[in-house]
Amino acid sequence: MSAVYETPRPETSAPPRILIAYYTYSGSTGKLAEELQRLTGGTLTRLYPSQPYPSRFPELLEQVRREIHSHHYPRLLPVSESPARYDIVFVGTPNWCGSIAPPLAAWLRQHGGLAGKTVLPLYSHCGGEPGNIAGAVRSLCPKAQVAPVFAARPDEDDLAAKLDAWLTACGGLSAISV
Repeated sequence: MSAVYETPRPETSAPPRILIAYYTYSGSTGKLAEELQRLTGGTLTRLYPSQPYPSRFPELLEQVRREIHSHHYPRLLPVSESPARYDIVFVGTPNWCGSIAPPLAAWLRQHGGLAGKTVLPLYSHCGGEPGNIAGAVRSLCPKAQVAPVFAARPDEDDLAAKLDAWLTACGGLSAISV
């Protein structure tokens, strides 16, 4: 388990630059990312695979299982934001088969595992097994400081309060709120 992130900042230092990079299939992870943006003032960047996933669940599940087990990293459409100029990077994903969605895995790999960054993973789920989302992010980001994972269902009550509590548990990051 990662340590709690206590990053004391002198009163004169600039606030951290925050990027919220996420992949959403049905919109649930997007809802988390948008609420996180509202709380932190971070910059949102949505990830899109160059080839969309199937809309029918059986085909989607088959493709996702195949990609996760073979460590396939799909090609992504270009995004305007690079994590290079950010201090803190939130990474959002749906829980797919107990792991992160391949488009997020591809983005993390494309950006060198966010070496030297503080990475805060979050995921949406529908009540299934949590799997090892944290392990998947840590394996792709071995040179980043990875915080404990936040998980939420799409119909979660008090999402803002739960996100704020998570940010506080990650070392007072709720203090970066706008």
